[in-house]
Parts: sequence; structure tokens; C-alpha cells
Amino acid sequence: MSTFVTQKVPTYYNFADGEWTESTSNELIESYNPATGDLFSYSQKSNVRDVTAAIESVRHAFLTSDWAVNPKRRYEALLALAEHMTKNLERLSRILTIDQGKTIRESRGELAGCIDTLKYFAGAARTVFGRSMQLEPANFGVIVKEPIGVVGIISPWNWPALLMVRELAPALAAGNGVIVKPASLTPSISAEIFKLIAEIPRFPKGIVSLITGPGREIGAAMAASEKIDMISFTGDTATGKSIMETGAKTIKKIALELGGKSPNIVFEDANLDKAIPIIGRSIFISAGQICMAGSRVIIEESIKETVVQRLKEYAERLKVDNGLLETSDMGPLVSQNQLDIVQSFCDLGHQEGTIVTGGERLTGGSHDRGYYFKPTIIDGLPADSRVVQEEIFGPVLAIQTFTSEEEALHLANDSDFGLSAGVWTSNLNRAMRLSKGIQAGTVWINTYNKNFPEAEFGGYKQSGLGRTRGVDGLMEYCETKHVHIEVEEPGEEV
Repeated sequence: MSTFVTQKVPTYYNFADGEWTESTSNELIESYNPATGDLFSYSQKSNVRDVTAAIESVRHAFLTSDWAVNPKRRYEALLALAEHMTKNLERLSRILTIDQGKTIRESRGELAGCIDTLKYFAGAARTVFGRSMQLEPANFGVIVKEPIGVVGIISPWNWPALLMVRELAPALAAGNGVIVKPASLTPSISAEIFKLIAEIPRFPKGIVSLITGPGREIGAAMAASEKIDMISFTGDTATGKSIMETGAKTIKKIALELGGKSPNIVFEDANLDKAIPIIGRSIFISAGQICMAGSRVIIEESIKETVVQRLKEYAERLKVDNGLLETSDMGPLVSQNQLDIVQSFCDLGHQEGTIVTGGERLTGGSHDRGYYFKPTIIDGLPADSRVVQEEIFGPVLAIQTFTSEEEALHLANDSDFGLSAGVWTSNLNRAMRLSKGIQAGTVWINTYNKNFPEAEFGGYKQSGLGRTRGVDGLMEYCETKHVHIEVEEPGEEV
């Protein structure tokens, strides 16, 4: 629910035990439109007391409702949410764009992804299956999949709708109760989606809650709570490590989708007409604020000049402006803090390499009000440069080169991260060799950033733990139980 306060700025409330409530702190968080700097919404600055109450309500609903044992109800609830989101797609897209800054076209795509994910896991709710085994002549084992219990989902600000729904859908499909804490920078779109959940009676009262507020306080409280059985976190690697440490004290299950420094490897036999726009989009979509951004391009030396020039032309053609404009190709960064981080990396890139294009804030006219940054390409960096090795979360592409397949593979794997990668070549044998050798959870061949709810996604190394999407994504939210049955023969003595 939202009401309107000063200058018709909406105030969003927590959703717990089926009710919209104010935080006991009596404090609000202000959210600003990153394209204009205008105040966009208020949300609750919740505290540990609010989180504790919400966890209790979710646990009570999980233990007293039929949610965990009624897959048809879960199917109907998730499908109804997909239908509600479809009817509200354009309205939600505008809110997402104002909330986060991305273009309206990207927002429509993100929300379409939410709808597809909900439909997939609605069906999956009715196919949570185990298996049976004949263990001995009179002994049978039944392997049962059951919901874990209460799941805490901590979602990020960069794709705040999809990366929330991507975890919410399988957690609910498996029969769990869920409490969600969205990022404080972008709470509005999450609250709007929960407004739709509140309208669907197939969700039992209290089975899902939304609590907004600072992650250091309420996110940490969720990770520490003995009454939360699992934490799913999507965000930066440093915070993921902290959640692991806190969650270890109660031995709760942890699922993490963390950072990336993903490469696109371009061989001289690649179809550049296809590769260039896809590689460009892979780094400049959402102003580079995406975990799977193709933030490194590793180019065969013989075609480096051509590829760099074409990528430069692509970057300089992009129209960077308010995301609500249909003509915008890239919106602003999410905040002044994020802009400062990106600028600091570009300053380092200028010192250690060559700025091919961009490298600075976009100014003049309406750009002065928002957090706009030029699409940036940096060449000539040493392999150990922070620009090459660290996740920037901005529209910054680092150039690297190779002369052999072995060198290309070494450069691709020379990273603490292993979320995704792209390989561009017309040689199928080479593509398959690299797909086996690259240490990443997803390897795209002659494409990039294609994701489907039925195909698992996740990272190697410091890019995370576990998998989301697909069958494995559903099983992440299940416990496995062995039920052992010994059958007595007729007349057998006990």
C-alpha cells in the first residue's frame, strides 16, 4: 500500500503478517530518481524489532497453513502474480525506471523476465519430486524433497525486480515462507510487486513479508536469526562473505550470487557484425551495473585494431539520457556514490593505460541533475590492474589481447570471479574446448547475456555458491529427507 505525503511523494510500508505497517523506528528512507536527483519515494527505515516480528509471522504462517503441502495452491498463487504483473507491466516499468535509472526498454525486459520466471516456477511447484529405491529385499528408501522452512532473501539494487523474483519464485514454489529485504536504493519496485501479492488470496496470510531498511542492521539480523533457515543473497562479494560468516553461527544454508568480471573472447574468425553490438550491450546495458556484465574483452591480436575501433564507434553512438525517454540507450548510474566509484576506476585507467573513449561524467543541460557517465573503453592496462581485476559496476570495458588459444584461456581465468563468459568463433571445436576450460558458471558461444528460467545460473570461485533458475534453482530451496521402510513378510515374528 502507498499513501501520499508532501508533494505527492509515495510512502511505502512494510508488509508483514498480511498487513501494511510502519516501522517501529518512526523513521523513513528517502529514494531519489537517479536521472533527475528528485525525491521519488519514502520507505520504512526498519530495525531489528521489525525484522524479528516479520520473521515470527512468516514462521507462524509456514507452520499453520497448508502452503508447504499444497503444491496446487502454490501454482495458482504464483501464476496469479504473473497475471497481475502482466496487467500492470507498463506502470511497473515506469516505476522501475524512475527507481533505478535504467531505460524504459530495459525495465520492460526485466519485468517480462519476472513474469516468465513466475510462470516457470508456478509449474515447477507441482513437480517437486524425490525418488524411491529398493535397498534390500525387505527395505525401501524414499527420498523426499521438503521445504527448508523460512527463507530470507536479500536482493540488490541493480535489477531489483528480477533478482528478487528470481529467488522469491523458487523459494515459494518449494513451499517455504519468505521474508524479503530489498536494497535501500530501490525499494519502490519491490513494494509495488508486493502490493500485487497482497491482492492474491491464494497466498496465505503472513507466508511472505517485505521489510525495508539498512542492510547493515536488518540484513545482518536476518543472517543471524535462529528462526531463518536459509539466506539467499545477491550482491557484492564482500557482503556475501560477511553473510556467510554470520550465517555460520547458526549453520543455516546460504545461497550466494555475487560479483563478476566476465570476459568476451574474440577470435579472428568471429562474426564481428554480430559480435560488436552484443559485446557492447553486454557492458553498457544498465550502465554496466549488472553482475554478468562483459566488462573485459579479450581480442586476438591480429584483429585488435578493428575490434577496438568498432567498439569505440558503438559506444559513442549510444544516447545516454533519462531512461523514461524511448530514445535512450543508456540511463544514469544509480547514485552519486556509484558515480564516484566508477570515476575513481577511470582515473586509475588513465594513469595505467589509455582511455579509448569516455572516462568521465556526462555534463551539460539535464545531465547535470543526474548521475550520467560516458560509456568507457580502456586499453593498454597491465593484467594485474584493478581496472582489469575488480568489479567496477559501471559502463567501463577493459581491453586485453592474446596470440594463442592457450593465452586466451589463461587471461579468461585470471580472475577471482567466475560468473560468466562469452566465446566468439566460427570454429566449433575451439568453442567447445574453451567452454570446458573456462572457469565460469555460464559460457555463451557466439552470443551473450541470454538467460532463461529453465537454465541454471550461478558462479565459480568468488562469484557465489549454489545455483538459481532451473531444477537446481528449485532444489536449492528444498531439504532432502530419507524415509526408510522395512516391510514384514506375512506371519513374520516381530
